[in-house]
Amino acid sequence: MLKTIEKNAVVLIDPEQEDRVVAQLLLQMNAFASIKTVELATTLDKTTQYRMRKIGQFPKLYAITKGGQRKAYRLQDLKNWLANPVCFDQPSND
Repeated sequence: MLKTIEKNAVVLIDPEQEDRVVAQLLLQMNAFASIKTVELATTLDKTTQYRMRKIGQFPKLYAITKGGQRKAYRLQDLKNWLANPVCFDQPSND
């Protein structure tokens, strides 16, 4: 259950739950994470990410700019990988 705090007629999320709430909102929005952020979250450098992607053991990168120069991972794909990295199978749907 989400705890809230009312202060000056504004409802705030309890600071102890804020990280969890923000994470859930980002997943629901199908948000993306940069390669650098994924390095920090997984401890896998970009070269290892590339090697694992190439053999289908790591999530796909998506172009997030018109020209495709900037790429990122879908957070939901990363969540699935983190839940079971050994048996991860990249979904074929885009």
